[in-house]
Amino acid sequence: MKLSNILFFFALILFTQNINAQELSMFPGFFGAKYYEDDNKISKNDFKALLFKDSEAHELWKKSNRNLGLAYGFLGAEIGFLIWQSIRENNNESQTGPFIGVIATAVAAIGFSISVNKLRQKAVLKYNSGLDSASLKIGATKNGVGLALSF
Repeated sequence: MKLSNILFFFALILFTQNINAQELSMFPGFFGAKYYEDDNKISKNDFKALLFKDSEAHELWKKSNRNLGLAYGFLGAEIGFLIWQSIRENNNESQTGPFIGVIATAVAAIGFSISVNKLRQKAVLKYNSGLDSASLKIGATKNGVGLALSF
């Protein structure tokens, strides 16, 4: 009889525990972002594998990668305009066209790089919003008393 009571209380404790999902977080750093699952540091590949389980978060992450490619493209164009401007300066020619190109591509590159960070933060927040905690408790159900899963 005592064994059945111990098993009952063990089952009661086991089923009344909350089931919490692991939240992801990303912190930008000087040498790249750092990725965490709750308090545990994880690799970028593990982070992306977890993030890609949510389709909306995956789409936001893919969009941020496209914007990162565009930011690098505009940065390359800016370097090209800078080279063109320096060549025209050495030949004592007008530098207005290359200067406008440098400014325009710099604004575009900065805009896309800011967009990358915002989209990645949105992807992480979207993933974390889908991880509501649930609990399994012994309590009232529609048909009486039993196990109830609450969200």
